[in-house]
Amino acid sequence: MNPERNSFFDVNPALSQEIYKTFYGGSVINRKIYMTSQSQLVDSPLYIELRHHEDHYSILYKHLGFELTHDEKGEFMSLKLTSENESEETLFDETSLKIVAILTLVCRLISQRGQSLQLLSEPVQGVTPKDLSEIAEDKTAIAILSTIKIKSPEEAMEFMRKRGFCFKVSSSRYVLSKGAMSMIEVLIERESSLAEIQ
Repeated sequence: MNPERNSFFDVNPALSQEIYKTFYGGSVINRKIYMTSQSQLVDSPLYIELRHHEDHYSILYKHLGFELTHDEKGEFMSLKLTSENESEETLFDETSLKIVAILTLVCRLISQRGQSLQLLSEPVQGVTPKDLSEIAEDKTAIAILSTIKIKSPEEAMEFMRKRGFCFKVSSSRYVLSKGAMSMIEVLIERESSLAEIQ
């Protein structure tokens, strides 16, 4: 008799713990992460671990009440709640709402200037201190941030950073992750679809 090998022997325990902490904190795991020491985007060890042992992690998180999902372009992985636990669902919905609101504010600012949204994902550009100052001076933007219980544009970007939707590339500049850019594309597509209906 040749019993099937236990997949727990194949995964890296330290990476598995880090993946769990990342997901538990409400973050996505991006395919690329920004390495300040190298000043460039590099492959994420957590994403590589998930991809190499995807069957293991899919079953593990299924047992915990979640579905391990990819975005359409394969740029990030996240967890989708499958259980009926209302408090967890509320937490995920609140986090999603905050992320969508922050991305919308940033995109609105960039669009009003006539700049390409793609610059938000470029380490040489991203979200600059000037952008954050302009958001801070916009009464509507501050009212929106206040509604989602965020005190400042800087706090908003740190909220995004902690959840894998942006990287800090200098002491005061951020670059949006591919996950954030994918979410922006979805928001734009939905807005376009709604405009066509009306």
